[in-house]
Amino acid sequence: MSWKACVATSAGPTGFGPMLFAGRVRECIEVSRELGFGGVEISLRRPDELDRGELEALLRAARLELAALASGRMILEEGLSLADIDERGRARAVARIEELTDYGAAFGAPVIVGLVRGNKPPDGDLDGALERFVESMRECADHAAERGVGIVVEAINRYETALLNTAAQTVAAIERIGRPNVAVLLDAFHMNIEEVDVGAAIRATGARLGHFHLADSNRHAAGLGHIDFEPVVTALADAGYEGWLSAEVLPLPSDRAAAEQHARFTTSLSEPSRVS
Repeated sequence: MSWKACVATSAGPTGFGPMLFAGRVRECIEVSRELGFGGVEISLRRPDELDRGELEALLRAARLELAALASGRMILEEGLSLADIDERGRARAVARIEELTDYGAAFGAPVIVGLVRGNKPPDGDLDGALERFVESMRECADHAAERGVGIVVEAINRYETALLNTAAQTVAAIERIGRPNVAVLLDAFHMNIEEVDVGAAIRATGARLGHFHLADSNRHAAGLGHIDFEPVVTALADAGYEGWLSAEVLPLPSDRAAAEQHARFTTSLSEPSRVS
């Protein structure tokens, strides 16, 4: 099975650690071209942070794709949440996701909904927070569908959010949202914390899997921690996944070194016995 490889970067400097070449998109694109990646994933706080025409030109010159737009910095830097207990705050989050969707539509790129889904609310009502998230996602998904693009919702470990920690919980939320252009994003780092059987969780997600983050147990590039990736790779093939393997990883020992490790690892996947 052959997958497309990319790395996750950020349009601007960010306190969110697992980003390569954060705030240096041009450099990230150039290194990605050199290493033979197929595209880049970009975390975008708001559309005016990165000129779309300039990005189009950079990607065209490097013959790369925009794999996805991540939205987590919206909550980390501005407090925007799709499950906000305040209706006006929730509306601002929906509007921003729709703006990112408009930006990404020119590239055919989906928007990633990760931490922006929200967390445990002040009243402690997780069921209520999940219901607000589902309603917000329906609005966002309908907007995205009109533009021919999708949204992927990430399962994130319990230490970062109380909402949708496992693949099964995320699949159940997708089913409640009930929109065909909404899929699941799984991340090996988060799955290593939350799942009893990572391979089984990937297989159970099946055709709902729309994006995959490849990071090791310590959130370094794959192969630099203790995850056994052979069952992960086999499960991705069994699930029929044909999308991106994106390195949302810490820039350690350096941005370039992490990107090079991701390149070595993903190149080895044509021969599963060589996964290392």
